[in-house]
Amino acid sequence: MAQPFLVNQRLLLIFRKLGICLILATQAFTPANVQAANGLPDTMKFGYGARLNPLGQEVSLALNTSASIGLDWIGVDFDWDRLWPTRNDQPKLDALDAVISNARKNRVNIMLSITNPPDWALTRKGPKPEITAGLVSLLATRYQESVLAIELFPEANTVRGWGAPPNPQAYAALLSSCWGELRSIGSPAILVAGGLRQVSAGQSSQDMDDLAFLNALYDSGAGEQMPVISLHLTDLSGTPIAAPDKNNAQVLRRYELIRQIMLKQNHNEGLIWITGFSWPDSDKSSPEEQSLWMNQAFQLMRSQLYIGAAFVERLNPPLQPAGSSNHYLIQNKGQATRLHPALYALAQLITLDRTGQLIHLPSELEKISSSTIDKSTSQGGRP
Repeated sequence: MAQPFLVNQRLLLIFRKLGICLILATQAFTPANVQAANGLPDTMKFGYGARLNPLGQEVSLALNTSASIGLDWIGVDFDWDRLWPTRNDQPKLDALDAVISNARKNRVNIMLSITNPPDWALTRKGPKPEITAGLVSLLATRYQESVLAIELFPEANTVRGWGAPPNPQAYAALLSSCWGELRSIGSPAILVAGGLRQVSAGQSSQDMDDLAFLNALYDSGAGEQMPVISLHLTDLSGTPIAAPDKNNAQVLRRYELIRQIMLKQNHNEGLIWITGFSWPDSDKSSPEEQSLWMNQAFQLMRSQLYIGAAFVERLNPPLQPAGSSNHYLIQNKGQATRLHPALYALAQLITLDRTGQLIHLPSELEKISSSTIDKSTSQGGRP
């Protein structure tokens, strides 16, 4: 029974050693004064991020590992209906408080994605601007030392993301209200707009094409309110370098189509954030193939100067995964914990990006990253 504890302790020790190397290397290449977080509009450096499930498994290990490998950002959903279902009750923020406290301690920036608006904050046109602005103010004030970005309703071009039939004009009005609230409290946080999602066959007939939705946002005068436009890439297929076309809509490089619209709208200074992506789902792909796909994807995105940050999904699994846990970066199967080899590759990529040099990690990490879960400890149920 002691094995899971020892495995976790060994993983943390290795990543702490890696973290020290990253900190020392970063200090050699940055000024002593506090600088803007990587990926923000006022910095030219690419921001590496991952999305965390704050109510899932191995939250502390995921956060500590993220800090140790040098991630700039953690993306966390603020499930509004789940955390604040009734207007007269207090929001349930204990789990979120713990996550952000850990992030603050480890100097990892947080992007909160406001999702799933409750009925009491909705109209037929979508979320109420004044109530949403109040929530943005609450979050920006409560977590002012860590939350530097707030994504407003990712997948807003879908009924699921907006809570009503998509309405670009209503979204533009909401965006303006939220910016006004942030300015009134003097918050340095930025708003990340859209979370655009490619609409595929089988989705609601009321969903709106992401490119048409973005054009309508510009027509509604939202261009000056969107320093960062977010794109949520789901159900990806093909290789990272596959070009987007009618036959390949669900590919990583769909961000190029978003950029074309931005340029046509003279929004040259705007940035794109990829606030959710992962390798294509396939039970036939090996962990090494998944790791290579993610590594190539990050290299491709960081080479585009108009992409400020990218967040890989599936950092930690939910309490009850619907399918296999093999697609998560931190896995918990039975009584054993396993790191996906993609974390090792990402650590090397971040270090190379910041220092120009590869560092030698303990061979033990590579063994842990690439090994399969110990069958002798994988027969028990989930904790």
